[in-house]
Amino acid sequence: MRLRLKVLLGILISLILINVGISVYSIKKEIQFNKELAQKQIIIQDKVVLDIYKALYEMTKTIDNMPKQMQIDKEKLEYKLRQAIVIIYNYTVGATGSGVTIKYKDKFYILSAGHMADTKDDLLAFGENGNEIGAVNIIKHSYTTPEEDENGDFTQGNDLILLQPKNKNLQPKYYIELDDTEVNPPKEVYIIGNPAGIEDVLTDGRLVKYDHNFIYYIGVTYYGNSGGGIFTKDGKLVGIVSHMYPISLNPNYPPYVINGAVRLNVILQFLKDVI
Repeated sequence: MRLRLKVLLGILISLILINVGISVYSIKKEIQFNKELAQKQIIIQDKVVLDIYKALYEMTKTIDNMPKQMQIDKEKLEYKLRQAIVIIYNYTVGATGSGVTIKYKDKFYILSAGHMADTKDDLLAFGENGNEIGAVNIIKHSYTTPEEDENGDFTQGNDLILLQPKNKNLQPKYYIELDDTEVNPPKEVYIIGNPAGIEDVLTDGRLVKYDHNFIYYIGVTYYGNSGGGIFTKDGKLVGIVSHMYPISLNPNYPPYVINGAVRLNVILQFLKDVI
């Protein structure tokens, strides 16, 4: 009887030890598995972190280069706009002004101020870099002087002329695009023309208000700017320089000058029936 008990006890102890061994082995395997999983997760996390750092580094380089690239783009645009401005010579009255090269219905034209010609018989030519390039034909001409009414507003008027080189083989290197819709003042713009015959002078300006067929702006304008362009900061034409109104309320102070340009909607309507 005692022998049987010893045998049974031995078997029981063996079973317990076997179970303990299995449990210990399972725990070790689980620990090893978790350890390997943790290492893999660390590797994955390290790769994710590394990728993030790489992305941040590239982004930093891009951000660092943005001001430089923006300056380059700005200079390219300003160069293009200046190259699209030409001098208009009126040999009949002995005057010079400015014009903007545009492409309309796949044809090369020069858009300028209407007061650059008195009649359709005026002898006109255009030039660049101090040299005459060629004579031009007057394709369309509209000029009526705006006048100030009792409220200080300017009545309806127009001041546009469309020219085309007589030499059909002449093609400018740069064309200017007209904007699709009028911008809402106040708006920062470029003003480009040939004041006093000095070519391609580009200055900053600010659109102030619309009044009938014109848009008025603050900026540097002088005789010779007439027919030059008013451009948005992305290079779209929104006006043609037309006139100045010096206002002097006190003889002891210099006059305040209001600058007027033919507005975009009037330009688009003016070009509408050109074939």
